[in-house]
Order: sequence, then structure tokens, then C-alpha cells
Amino acid sequence: MQPFNMGRVPPVTFGAGRMAKVPQIVSAMGGGPVLIVSDAILAELGVTDRLIAGLAAEGIASELAAEVSGEPKQALVDALCARARAASARLVIGIGGGAAMDAAKLVAAIAPSGRPSEDFALAANPLPDNGLPAIAIPTTAGTGSEVTRTSVISKADGWKIWFWGEELMFDQAVLDPELTVSLPPHLTAWTGIDAVAHALEGATARNTSPAGQLYGLEALRILTEALPKAVADGADIEARGRVLWASTVAGLALHNCNTHMGHNISHALGSLVRVHHGLATGLGLEASLPWLVQRPDGAANYASAAKALGGAERAEALPGALSALMRACQISEALPAECAGVTAQALAAEMKNAANLGMAQNAACPVSAADIDDMAALMMAKPVAAAG
Repeated sequence: MQPFNMGRVPPVTFGAGRMAKVPQIVSAMGGGPVLIVSDAILAELGVTDRLIAGLAAEGIASELAAEVSGEPKQALVDALCARARAASARLVIGIGGGAAMDAAKLVAAIAPSGRPSEDFALAANPLPDNGLPAIAIPTTAGTGSEVTRTSVISKADGWKIWFWGEELMFDQAVLDPELTVSLPPHLTAWTGIDAVAHALEGATARNTSPAGQLYGLEALRILTEALPKAVADGADIEARGRVLWASTVAGLALHNCNTHMGHNISHALGSLVRVHHGLATGLGLEASLPWLVQRPDGAANYASAAKALGGAERAEALPGALSALMRACQISEALPAECAGVTAQALAAEMKNAANLGMAQNAACPVSAADIDDMAALMMAKPVAAAG
């Protein structure tokens, strides 16, 4: 059996209504003050009010920063670090989608250092070893950020920058499917397909391992059955819970084995236009899989993934199995209208960018610059949806 390393898994508290356990968890971790980093919409919906009230009932002071909307900008992360220091925060809670959790874990890791986030982008310097403890409360099911050691934010010009390291791992994850019920069908589908991509890519990457196979294939089996149900009936707590759990399991596949072509394409596209990451990743994987499975490298892993998605256990069955799941989740093959002006050449250039190229190099087969050009052309050959 091949040698491999398996990253640590933070303690997970799972179940409907489990957000009520957060004050006890915070107390066990040393108490507050707490900085809560949240999606703006959660404050409007009153979700953060419930969290703050629960903390207050335990005598835990907190400060709410419900300022995340879309992918967090570098300036926002630096401002949140300043707020954490001003509030003498001893713990950070990230509640929301992947953007809020990516911001929260980065703030927790670097705020005590007093240094700007730019110092640590793309691993330019090691992350500090005096970060704050942090708790993740995902309210979408897709990113798996609650169990990964990466954070992605963007500069003012939209260019994505990465951070990675064990210091970015959350100390606790609280999975409460009740918090995902308000997610509309299209976002349930798009975030869920992001989890599918994490699972599939982790299980079929060049550096996949028994850990990537364990987590990735199990997540695919769960999502194939549960995700269409959650899209069709958002009030189905059983389906919501299964998708939320599978998202975390898929995050562990990502955590251990990383991603490849679907994410290479989606991150590149996201640097050019504003597009939902999960949707772009699903479409990017759908565009690149037919190219990938024609190569002999990784054929056995592609076959296992096809079977986990409910298809035949053959590498060539994988693209169709993924497409069938996407259509079952009401995701059309069309690119969003924002992509109308993007050329294959522009996409390929971003796919070759140093911040994105490593993902392409994690594909099971070697991927050359000319191959990237081919896959960018396949992606941009998709139809584009009408505006509005």
C-alpha cells in the first residue's frame, strides 16, 4: 500500500438544533470575548441574534462582524483582524457559507500577529503560531471549509489569493442542518455540486490516497442520493443533514488530496468575472472530465468515482454520471450570462496563473500548456445563459 499522510480532523458536533451547543463549546475552550465573522444575510435573518443571545446567557461577550458578502476581500480581512485585536478577542466564530468561514479562519490565524494578510499570501511567509482558537458553523453545504487548511480571498481587482497551513484549521465544527433550510434551491444545488467536485477531485487526483478514496467516494455516494432531494424539498431535514455531512466528508477528501481541473477552471473563471464558485466548479469539471478520462492515467479511480455516482464502474462512464447528477439538481449546462465576454484565451491565461496552475498539475495525467488551452476551449464552448 502506498505511503501517505492523513491530516487531522477537528471535533464535529452534528445534528438539528446543535447551534445551541456553541456557548458550552466556547466555555470549554476558554470563553470570550468572541469575534463572530458572519455573512451579512444571516444578521438580517436573525440567525446571528440567536447565537449572540446564547453566548450572552452563558456570560460570554461577543462582537458581531456581519460584513461578508461574496468572496471576502483582502481589505476586509485586515479590518477584521484589527477588530479582533481591538475587542481583545480570545476566540473567533465563523458562521455562514465558505466565504465567511474562509475569512474567519484566516482572521483567527493572523490577527494576533498584527501583520497584514498580504505577508502570508501564497505561503510567502509561514503562518504565525500564536493564532486564536476558532469554531466553524457552516450554513451552506458545499465548501467543506470547516475541515480544510486553506483559505481563499480576493484582492480589490478580483484576483484570488490563497493561504494554506495547519494553522488555518478550525478547532471545532458545528453542523446544524436547520441552518441550511433557508438556502434556495439553486444555491443548494450550486453549493452541493461544489461538494461533489471536492469529493470527485480528491478521489481522482494525482496525489489521491486511501484517505482521499475513503472520504471522496463516501461523499459521492451520499450526495448522489441526497442532493437532488434537498434541491427538490428544502424543508427535508433528513436530506439537508445528509448533504451537510457529505459536504464535510468531501472537505476531508479535499483536505487530504486537494483538487484538480474543475477547480483550476473555476478559480480562473472567478478571477475574470463574478460567478458562483460552486456553479463554475461543477461546469468546469463537466467540461474537463471527458478530456481527462480519455487518458489512461487514473482510470481505475475514475471508474470507482463513476460507480459512487450511480453509474457503471468504467472510467468513460464518469462524465455522464456527473452530468446526470447536475441535471437532477436542476443545473443546466449553460455558463452564466456574466461569462458572455470571456474568451478561451483569457480563461487559459488565468488557468496557467501560478495561483491556479498547481491544481491542474494535480490531475492524474500530465497537463501541458496546450492541454490547458484545449480545456479552456471546451469550457467556453458551452452555451451562455441569457441575461436575467
